[in-house]
Amino acid sequence: APTSTPSPSASTKGLLSPLKYKVSLKGQYQTTNYYCVPASSSMSLSTFGVKVSQSTLAKKMKTTASGGTKGKYAIPVINTYLKSKGYKVSSTTDADGNALKLMDRVSTQVGELHKAPVLAVWMEQLPWNKGKVKGEKVGHAIIAYGYDKLANTITVYDPWKPTGGSHTISASTLAKVLQSGGNMYYISKS
Repeated sequence: APTSTPSPSASTKGLLSPLKYKVSLKGQYQTTNYYCVPASSSMSLSTFGVKVSQSTLAKKMKTTASGGTKGKYAIPVINTYLKSKGYKVSSTTDADGNALKLMDRVSTQVGELHKAPVLAVWMEQLPWNKGKVKGEKVGHAIIAYGYDKLANTITVYDPWKPTGGSHTISASTLAKVLQSGGNMYYISKS
């Protein structure tokens, strides 16, 4: 009987990524209380070899003290930097509350592409902020730069200096704190 080699389909794509991987990264803390998106975007872009400051990104992304940064402004700015590199980011909404989908998305971006995506989270719900951040549904941006499928953990860098830095969190806990309106700036080849 003829044998056929199946070509990787969307369903097997995540299975091709290594069991664990970490992108080498220089962490950054946000330089103002409201620069979480510019700080996270600057770190994410650095994994493409793009060096751009938080303040430059904040200006281009129309970041304000009162409103922070809106994804509709941030994504096109990131894409202008990525275009020449052959990549793009888009907002995805299928990983909040779904640890399997989150791990699949993170392992594809981190393990296969060796890039660190920006994640949109609720700040006060992150385990390291419990009882330290007041408010409900406080929008925040962090990046994912590592994962371990066997331990089911994701390593993130949170740019908020008082509690942030590098943290390893279970995929299920992280999936629960993702913003439902847009979970991440998902990196793909353009």
